[in-house]
Amino acid sequence: MKDGQVLCEELGLDFNEVYKRTNTSYKPYPSGNSDYKSASSVERIEAFIALGVADPVQYEDETGPVSWEVAKAAVEKVLADHVA
Repeated sequence: MKDGQVLCEELGLDFNEVYKRTNTSYKPYPSGNSDYKSASSVERIEAFIALGVADPVQYEDETGPVSWEVAKAAVEKVLADHVA
């Protein structure tokens, strides 16, 4: 993710515009939004957490679209549960 940030800067591209167009979820919703619970989504969110920036992708769960903060908190809990 850091490499992508650096390359976007070098190429004069907007990092958020590039990354909001990528969907790494193996379980996207019919809307096209990413889930935040599958392994691929957890890994992506973990990378954005490490980078210290919000993921521009729209996440969703069974209730509908959720904020970055909801997705981030869910992944932080998963990560904390696996450390303990």
